[in-house]
Amino acid sequence: MPKILYKIKRQLRTKYNYRSNIMKRILLFVAVFASYAGIAQDLESKIPNSAEVVVSINGNRLMELVSISEFDNYNFAKKIFGKLSKKADSTFTISSIEDLGFDINSKAFYFYKKTDSINYHNFLIKLSDKNKFESLMSPRKKESIVSEGGIQMISDNYTTALWDNNLLLFSTNQTEYEFFKKHQERFESKAEYEGMSYYKVKKLLASHWTKNFAFKTFKGQEKTSVLNNPSYKASQDKNAIASVWVRNYSQLLGTYMQQMSRLINLEESLSPESSLNGFESGVANLYFDQESIRLTTKMEVNSNLKTVFRKLYKSKLDKNFYNYFNQNDALAYMSVSMDTKALLEEYPTLISSMYGGMMPGYAEEMDLMGELLSLALDEEAIGEFITGDMLLVLNDFGEKEVTYTTYKYDEDFEKKEVTKTKKEMVPDFMLMIGSKKEKLLNKLARLGTKHKVFENTSGYYKLDISKKDFPVDLYAAVKNNILFLTTSKENLSNVVNNRFVNNIGKHKKLLHGSNSVLYLNGEKLISKVPASELSKKEGRYFDYLRENFKDAYFKSSKIKGNKVCSELKINTSNAHGNTLKMLFNFIELMNGKRR
Repeated sequence: MPKILYKIKRQLRTKYNYRSNIMKRILLFVAVFASYAGIAQDLESKIPNSAEVVVSINGNRLMELVSISEFDNYNFAKKIFGKLSKKADSTFTISSIEDLGFDINSKAFYFYKKTDSINYHNFLIKLSDKNKFESLMSPRKKESIVSEGGIQMISDNYTTALWDNNLLLFSTNQTEYEFFKKHQERFESKAEYEGMSYYKVKKLLASHWTKNFAFKTFKGQEKTSVLNNPSYKASQDKNAIASVWVRNYSQLLGTYMQQMSRLINLEESLSPESSLNGFESGVANLYFDQESIRLTTKMEVNSNLKTVFRKLYKSKLDKNFYNYFNQNDALAYMSVSMDTKALLEEYPTLISSMYGGMMPGYAEEMDLMGELLSLALDEEAIGEFITGDMLLVLNDFGEKEVTYTTYKYDEDFEKKEVTKTKKEMVPDFMLMIGSKKEKLLNKLARLGTKHKVFENTSGYYKLDISKKDFPVDLYAAVKNNILFLTTSKENLSNVVNNRFVNNIGKHKKLLHGSNSVLYLNGEKLISKVPASELSKKEGRYFDYLRENFKDAYFKSSKIKGNKVCSELKINTSNAHGNTLKMLFNFIELMNGKRR
């Protein structure tokens, strides 16, 4: 009996210890995760809620894909380390990314802050070793370091750098021309600036304000941070390598247009306040996965544009198009599906919303132009004539001998026309355009034949186009509410005579669920490039792409809620473990090294 009790106690103790170890591991994981999340949020909390743009680089995700030792071993990385070592303290040699003193497992941030006087460009980086970071500086640069309350600082007319044991902040300034021009006399009249030029006063003020802004940001003294912004918080994705968040795309573009207007002397016609009205916050996320590189975007629009876009993109690509698509023959394709009738009806609203802010001095004229155009057009009739569905398929391209006209001068210096031949890269394509007016199109074709614009050839038409204008023959036909325009007589004959072999394959989902698509078959396209046209170096690059690049597409999806979404995706062969390594190995190849 005592032996049995002993065994029971030992089993209970073992189970308790096992559970205790599990709990310890869970608590350790939670502590590490909380610590990492706290570090990232500590940096983000210093970004003011008024920031116009925030860019983040996810160091932790980068290190998951490429280890420190792998990165350090790249030739291009060694070159960077060598250049930094030459500029650094003579006693300090950089041989690893860890020697930079940055916490490479933390997030790093860039943010843009706009004011009426100065625009600030800022970088926030977590430090792992303050001494290593300072060793990156030359002895002369170190002499300019000043200390204020435990914070180290280097500052000049344009940039202020602040750091302590844990954090580094760079702030650079970009002055607003209109503000300083408006207040020039007021600044120059101040006693402390007496005898100084306007340019020097401007630099002093910009430097002083940048320093104040940097200290305020570094100490987290803004009233609220960007973490209080629901749009920003919703945009974050821990799996993204890099993310870009824009508070208001229209306002950001307006700032850019204001700067451009000064360069092209259009300050009176281009508004500094806004440009493409209706576009609000936006986000882009970049991913490096095992077999693909992805860039996703989401753009919020206001209620007016939301209504317009829902009308424009309410339909899907006509399934009749699928009958004339064969994935085995497609090098690339582009599709668009929209409602032409809705586009014409909403045209005045689009013009006013999207471009009215760009040229406010002509807002009434643009409104009137849109309304007159709407009156002049029969939206419903045009919408039936051209539905808004379009599919362009590139089947092939290659060298072809084409004729062209040139001129030469005889002995009497008289110009004579001469026909010559040359080799050009020409495409083989098929363009399909949706139309519900098949009878009308056939009437137009017959009329074109009568006037010798077209040549009727067994159910389809050959267009009479000068080889000088277009180096290949073009053929047209109408079938199943689709207007066909192609360079391939054989393909069109198959379409007209119901012999076309279709194979939509994996592309059905992509075409059916998107407003527009651009697709490239990388393997087939690269194989079409003549090796004889490439240098030895270019040949190596193309060989690498041929081995690793499979295909790519860009698609824009139907509006979801008030968001316009798009995705760019590049699919690879997964020969390198993940796509970030594939990219770094390509950079190595460009530097003369092959992996």
